[in-house]
Parts: sequence; C-alpha cells; structure tokens
Amino acid sequence: MASNVNPTVRRRRLGQELRRLRELKGMTAEEVAERLLVSQSKISRLENGRRSI
Repeated sequence: MASNVNPTVRRRRLGQELRRLRELKGMTAEEVAERLLVSQSKISRLENGRRSI
C-alpha cells in the first residue's frame, strides 16, 4: 500500500480485510472480542474504519 494514501482510507481498507478474515473463519465480532479481551463495539469500530489500531 502506498504511503501517500489517506489514513482514513487505510483504516477502512484494514477494517474491510479484518472483517473478511473474521467471516472467512466463521466467527462473530463478539467471539473475536472475547478472544482479544476487548469490547464488541471496539471490533465494530475497527472493522468500520472508525478506530485505528
């Protein structure tokens, strides 16, 4: 990914990829949150590009 890409675009792309991988594994956002010891809303914000890592 080019470094001149807008940070918002990068966050959204990352979120899309995280969701794609989660769904590929057949996991819910709640299951991922439990494994990572974070809230389900944090997973949602990450996947929607509203939160950076």
